[in-house]
Amino acid sequence: MNWTLGFIGAGVMAEVMIAGLLEEKILPAGQITASDRNTERAAQLADRHGIQGTTDNRAAAACDVLVLSVKPQTLGAVLRELRGSLGPDTVVVSIVAGATVAAIRRGLDHTKVVRTMPNLPCKIRRGMTVWNAPADTAPEDVERIRQILGVMGEELQVDDESHVDRATAVNGTGPAIVAQFVKAMLEAATFIGEPRSVAQQTVLATIAGTAEMIRQAADEGKHVAQLIDEVTSPGGTTSRALQVMKQGRFSAVLTDAISAAHERTIALGQSLEESLDAEIDAD
Repeated sequence: MNWTLGFIGAGVMAEVMIAGLLEEKILPAGQITASDRNTERAAQLADRHGIQGTTDNRAAAACDVLVLSVKPQTLGAVLRELRGSLGPDTVVVSIVAGATVAAIRRGLDHTKVVRTMPNLPCKIRRGMTVWNAPADTAPEDVERIRQILGVMGEELQVDDESHVDRATAVNGTGPAIVAQFVKAMLEAATFIGEPRSVAQQTVLATIAGTAEMIRQAADEGKHVAQLIDEVTSPGGTTSRALQVMKQGRFSAVLTDAISAAHERTIALGQSLEESLDAEIDAD
C-alpha cells in the first residue's frame, strides 16, 4: 500500500472507487487525493471519506496512479493544464468515454496511459470494466489498476484498445438495452393481466436468476443455447413465444442496435480526438 492515487474529477464514479478502496482497505485515505473544480464537491469528499480534497489538478496529479474521470467536453482543458506536470512513472487511467489512448498521450505528452470502459452498474459496485494497458506496463501497476477497477465489480483486461470500443457498445450500452427489455417484459406481463406489483417481482427475479444460471452454465462449458433447449418443449409455451420473437427479428434488431452503438462509439472517439488535436495545435 505504499503508493498514492489521484483523481481528476470527483463525480459519482470517482467516489465509488474511493469508497471501495477504503472499505476494502486497499489504500488508506491519506494516500488518496481528489480534485474537482467545484470547491464544495472537493470538500464533501474530503469530509465524507477523509481523503485530501482540492481544486488544484496539478496537486492531485502528483501521485503514482492518476484517474481521469472528467466529462469528455472538459478533457481538452484538463490535459492542457496537466501537460508537463506528471512524473515519468505516473500511470494515467482514463474512464473518459470515447477518449483514445493516442489522444490522451498527445494531450499530456505522457506515454503511460490506460483506457477503461466501466458501465452503469459500477455505481452499485456490480459493474463490468473492460480495460487496455500498454504491453510494457509494469506488473505492479497492472495489479494496482486491477484493484482500483475491481472495487466497482468485475474487471477484464483486453490486449487491444479496439476491444474497449466494442465494450462501449456492449457492456457500456448494455444496461440501457437490458433495462428496455425489462420494461417490455413488464408491459407484456400487465398486458395479459398480471398485476404490476406481481410483474415487478417476477420479471426481475427471472432476469436475475436466469443471468446467474447462464453464468454458472458457462463456467461448466455450456452454451446458452443449451439452456434454451432445456426449457423449450415441442409445441409448448416457450416454443410459441420464441417463434414470435424470431418472426419479429428480435436477434437481428439487437445485433443492429449493438452495431449502431459501436459505429457511434468510433465516430465520437474520432470527433473527440480531432477536437483535442486542434486544441493541442492551437497551443
